Amino acid sequence: MQRIPVILDTDIGSDIDDTWALAMMLNSPELDVRLVVGATGDTVERAKIIARMLEVAGRTDIPVGIGIKQCDDANGPQAPWVDGYDLDRYRGTVHEDGVGAIIDTVMSAPEQVTLIGIGPAPDLAAVLDREPRVAERIRFVGMYGDLRGGYHGNPEPLAEYNVKADA
Repeated sequence: MQRIPVILDTDIGSDIDDTWALAMMLNSPELDVRLVVGATGDTVERAKIIARMLEVAGRTDIPVGIGIKQCDDANGPQAPWVDGYDLDRYRGTVHEDGVGAIIDTVMSAPEQVTLIGIGPAPDLAAVLDREPRVAERIRFVGMYGDLRGGYHGNPEPLAEYNVKADA
């Protein structure tokens, strides 16, 4: 089976959904996770959650990226799980420049990489600003709302959180 190379850009730590998404990816033999980047807000805190989760899963072969930091507010519901955790402890690679790591991973891959965005998109915008050719080399999968109808049966489309936070 040919595995699909993927990069995950995530705002893990705010709600449990992104944590479950990463767990699912790690248990999906059809996926080759090449990089996971913490997106938006306190991206160092998000990178700690990613790194610790990869450690627990025995997957320190997967690099962690620190996305564009927007604040030092580490008060998400998963923050206590990494209280006192030092990113220097992670046995894998930690990229201080997560945006650069996304670009390097995509541009050096011999095949098309699927970039999965499940958080607000400042990292993704910065990737395209720095290296527009990335758009030609990726398949993008994003979670950014619905064009046909709103939530809970509302007939009107509503902006999803990730779009409201950073389109």
